[in-house]
Amino acid sequence: MDETFTGRPDAMIAGRRVAGIGLGTAPLAFRGGTAEDAAATVRAALDAGVGLIDTALAYTRPGIESYAEHVVASALRGIAGERPLVATKGGHWRDGDRFPVDGRPAALRAHCDISLRTLGVDRIDLYFLHHVDPAVPLADSVGALEQLRREGKIAAVGLSNVTLAQLDEALAVAPVEAVQNRLSYADPTDLPTAQACARRGLAYLAYAPLTAPSGPPLQAAVRVARRRRASVQRVMLAWLREQAPNIVPLVGASRPASIRDSAHLLALTPDDLTEMGAAMTT
Repeated sequence: MDETFTGRPDAMIAGRRVAGIGLGTAPLAFRGGTAEDAAATVRAALDAGVGLIDTALAYTRPGIESYAEHVVASALRGIAGERPLVATKGGHWRDGDRFPVDGRPAALRAHCDISLRTLGVDRIDLYFLHHVDPAVPLADSVGALEQLRREGKIAAVGLSNVTLAQLDEALAVAPVEAVQNRLSYADPTDLPTAQACARRGLAYLAYAPLTAPSGPPLQAAVRVARRRRASVQRVMLAWLREQAPNIVPLVGASRPASIRDSAHLLALTPDDLTEMGAAMTT
């Protein structure tokens, strides 16, 4: 029997409750398709109740600056009701086939200004340092984001692709509210970081949550999906959400049908979780 997942705590970002999953917009830039198709996917996510849209300056196409942010702005233009929380990232961008990293305060300020203009907002809900720049002290990069927050250009500071030690270093500089790292049923390596974020009261946005497992984990996910009459993707998202109350999987959909399926949340039984957990150690 299929069952909607209810009754669990959700992540809090900038004073807003974020439930379920978020839409990751990297595929809208990197998998082809038209801008109209991409905007339709964003609107489908909103219609399905997705309350967080994640994008980045680096999610773009050659010759089109900040492509995914443009798509998000277009899709949100004129919507009625409460707007979703929109997260974006700076300190990383596309230059032809290169993706440089620059965590200097001046670069982060310039990137934030580009995103503000592109998204057509006065304040960005959640702004991430996309990658730690090894050539720049982390305290300088995070300090720049904190200054942007104090100026009202961003509502909340986030860090992406960071270690727990880097997070703790950053927390000494600014009130970081969210971490965005790679995490999935297929690759649970960063789960201790997600759980540490939960203890610190921080949201954890899991990107690439639908990385395909193989071997016994894949077989277990397929068996559970068949029992629950759900897609394997929904089963993997449900497993991920069960690992800590602060985890928000970012589903990188490029078609309306995909995000609609993922947004239909699933509750796993204790037996489901036991079977999937045992397969990971086989």
